[in-house]
Amino acid sequence: MKLPIIQSPQLVKQTEIALAYALFQRERHGKRLEQVVLAPENKRGYLGVSSISTPPCVLYYSLTNEPKEETDLPSRFGFDTGHILEGYVLDLLQAEERQGELSWPYLLAPSGVIKGHFDGRTKNLMQDGACIIEVKATGGYSFNKKIEEGADNGHIEQAFVYAVGSSSPYFVIIYCNREAKKSTPFYAVFGFHIPDMIAAKKAVQDLFAERFDPVLLSLHHELRPDQPEKPRWEFGPRGWRCRPDSSYFTKGGKENFTVGYCSYRGTCPEGLAYREIEEERKVAAA
Repeated sequence: MKLPIIQSPQLVKQTEIALAYALFQRERHGKRLEQVVLAPENKRGYLGVSSISTPPCVLYYSLTNEPKEETDLPSRFGFDTGHILEGYVLDLLQAEERQGELSWPYLLAPSGVIKGHFDGRTKNLMQDGACIIEVKATGGYSFNKKIEEGADNGHIEQAFVYAVGSSSPYFVIIYCNREAKKSTPFYAVFGFHIPDMIAAKKAVQDLFAERFDPVLLSLHHELRPDQPEKPRWEFGPRGWRCRPDSSYFTKGGKENFTVGYCSYRGTCPEGLAYREIEEERKVAAA
């Protein structure tokens, strides 16, 4: 759905100036940043705003507590470095609020509420209102795609909901390049302004209804909602990653395709069927 927001070049400029100045201060004067503390991963018992761009089938499995593939060590490292970069950027921008919890009463949701936790919130960037800061860490190829194509739709929607919920007329999404080197940029900034908060509040409710209602209603019937017809494109070129097979892929800059998959391949009927087909192909090829 189309959100009632406009791009804010002024917010982008102010954020980039603040980051550049903080980095200069750190290099020139050895400015000390706060220590990053990695909190343990806690299992959620609620419907979170961050699930707004989750495929309906995956969200259904999550809400029904289906077994999930365990996180491997490389993925765990990726999550941890993401948290570290988030804290690093929030330190540079001197965000006054961090990991603030927001909630929306929602009758269909478990416990009757939808919750969300924004990365940071500050009044330092713009003179006419507070700004939500969302920090996302990504690899080099994906980072370059963000610069080329813009911020992910799901990330925009998530930060938009946080901004409306916290009555912040601005939100900024900052992508950090995990593979940054001397000749490559470290971050990319995308800033947005919400000119009409009344319209924005209605858009949040419409967004919840569009993304969550089909899944929440399916819980009562114990029937998993269908996968998206075109998971890669329905919510933007880098939108939902749903299919457990090669119907979703990106070429990257690599020789082999990188296949998108979810963590419920051991539960998903399509995932199990695809695995059997792949096993049969391997046997036939041997």
